[in-house]
Parts: sequence; structure tokens; C-alpha cells
Amino acid sequence: MNNPFRFNTLRPSDPFCDREKELVDLITHGMNGANVTLFSPRRYGKTSLIKRAQNELHDQGAYVFYVDFYRVMSVEDLASRLARAVYEGLSEYVSFFEKGKKALLEFFRTYRPVFTPTEDGGIEIDVRATEGISGYDLLESLLKEIGRFAEKADRPVHIAMDEFQDIVEVDKGKTEALLRTHIQMHGAGYIFAGSRRRILKSMFTDRHRPFYNSTLLMELPPLPHEDLVEYIVDLFSKGGKSISREAAVLVSSLVDQYPYYAQLFSYLLFGMGTDPSLDDVDECFESLLASERYSYQGIVDGLTPVQLALLVGLAKFPGSKVTSQVFLKETNLSSGGVQKALKHLSVQDLISDEKNGWELVDPVFRKWLIRTF
Repeated sequence: MNNPFRFNTLRPSDPFCDREKELVDLITHGMNGANVTLFSPRRYGKTSLIKRAQNELHDQGAYVFYVDFYRVMSVEDLASRLARAVYEGLSEYVSFFEKGKKALLEFFRTYRPVFTPTEDGGIEIDVRATEGISGYDLLESLLKEIGRFAEKADRPVHIAMDEFQDIVEVDKGKTEALLRTHIQMHGAGYIFAGSRRRILKSMFTDRHRPFYNSTLLMELPPLPHEDLVEYIVDLFSKGGKSISREAAVLVSSLVDQYPYYAQLFSYLLFGMGTDPSLDDVDECFESLLASERYSYQGIVDGLTPVQLALLVGLAKFPGSKVTSQVFLKETNLSSGGVQKALKHLSVQDLISDEKNGWELVDPVFRKWLIRTF
């Protein structure tokens, strides 16, 4: 029996833990043409949830398009990614090699699709911009075409823009304003998703920003503990093995119900070959930390000594008042250094200001920092 746990993006057909309400809400808002901002820490299952919602929207008759703006480099790059997403989405409904091609291309002329055969016998879609148009004119022309398509479409149109906050790296706000100008006129439902929560939330809650107050805000919380425990027990059973409730509780607790780690931890535990004991869970957690070590080292290597000292201090003393004399003495930091480092770490979404004070976002990274430093 194959391992039933997946720690990358879940397919719509894969078993899902909880998120029933969020899924229903996204589908409902999508069919109604309402816009949603979806945010959470990294590797919290946003993309899996979006894909599942769009799969349901597709089954209910909607046109669905998904575009990832992670590390988008320029306005041309942004426009081409969006155009490619449109053509990839449309290919699910009609064959570009049949009569539907001509009708669809009546809407979209800024970019033309380029088809390349793949080794598995499929077709890969790329796009090529019309000559003589570039930059913001290119993006604006495409947005107008999407608007006309949504207006004339015989079914709802839904567009998901993942890692949407990365568009702020393109310029000083012109792209943001241009997108807002056109999107507000589109008869389509949008999801704006991202994991750099401070930046993303600012885009939609700062009254000086173009997208201010234009969407419903939805934050993904940690998975419910009881639901996660039942999910782990159930998938072990479906995979032909068993895990005690006590062991599943320990798995959930060690990762603080963090979706990615819950999946990865369970995957590693399932692969140990026997029905796991509590000792096996502890041993497997060490394997989990080892598997993530290089990722954590990459984060640490990108920090200044002051930023690292603050991060380690918050790992060891979560919820601390970072400008207090007690914390400054424990970390050997100055108040000015803390304030500057605090801003950088929060923008990178490594720490967040919770009800009890500043804490690390990633609970397993926190454990690794304590052990390492």
C-alpha cells in the first residue's frame, strides 16, 4: 500500500483534514462573484484549498483560472503569467484545435498561445505577446480582455492569484493600482492569497492602498487538534497500518497542528515500517528536524546577527515584551537594534504579534532554534 500522506500540494482527490467551512465559503463566494483575501503562514495548505475550491467551482460550471505570482519579476512577467493561466484554464473547457479556438481568440489578442508537445503525449501551453506592445500597456490590454470575457461569459468566472503580495516588488504601486482599476470592473470572483501576511493584509486594510476594503478577509487557523488526530488515525488505517490515539495526539502536539508538518511527520512515521509507538513518534520527530535542517539554515544564513539574536530570543522566550530590560538583558540586545530587527522579521513573516506578544510563526523551526542555539 502506498503512503497515504502527502506533504506537497494536495490534489482535489486527496483526503483533506478539516477546512470544510473555509471550502464552502470559498465556493459560495466564487459562485457569487465576491472577492476574498486568503492568508496564512507558509505551507498552511492555502494552495491545496484553492485548488480544491476551484475544482468544485469547475464542477458547478464556472470558468476557473489559477496564477502564481511568487517572485514575479516585472510587469511583463506578471502579464505573461496571467495570460498563460487564462489559456491553461480555458483548455479545460474547449480544445484549441477545434472550433472553440476561434471564438476564444476573439476575446484574447494581446497574447497568443504557443503549444509544445510534451514527452508524455500532452500539450504544454505558453504565451507570446503581440508585437509592438509592452509594459503597462501589455498588462492593461490583457486586463481589458479578461473583463470583456467575464462580461460575455455564459457562466461564472473565478480567478485565483496566489502569492499576490509579491506584486509589490514589481514597482512602487503602479501595478497594484492598475490591477485594482480593472478588477473592480470585472464580473468575476477573485481570490488574492499569500503567506507574507503583514504585506498582504496591508494591501487590503490600509486605506491609502488601491485594494483597500475591496475583499472579504479570510485567515486560515491551525488545524483543529481533535480533527487532526482523527485524520491521522483514519489515514493510517486506510493505509493498512494502525496508530494509537495517544501516538496521534503526540504527533499533533509536537507540530502545534501546523498543516505541512502534520502531513510530513505522518508521512515519515507511516514509512517506518511498523505500527508506531510513542517512542517511534519521538524518534521520527528527530528525523523531521533533520529533514528540515537545510531549509532552516538557509533562513538563518540570511539574517544579521541582531536579527538572529532576536529570533532565538523569541524562540526561547515566546510572548516576551521585546523592549523590556529583562528580555534585552537575556538576549544582549539594545532597544534600537530590536526595533529594526523586529520590522524585518515580521515583514518576512518569521514572527507575528499574537495576543500574548511576539512569537515565532513556525513551531518546528522554533524547536530547532532552541536546540541549535
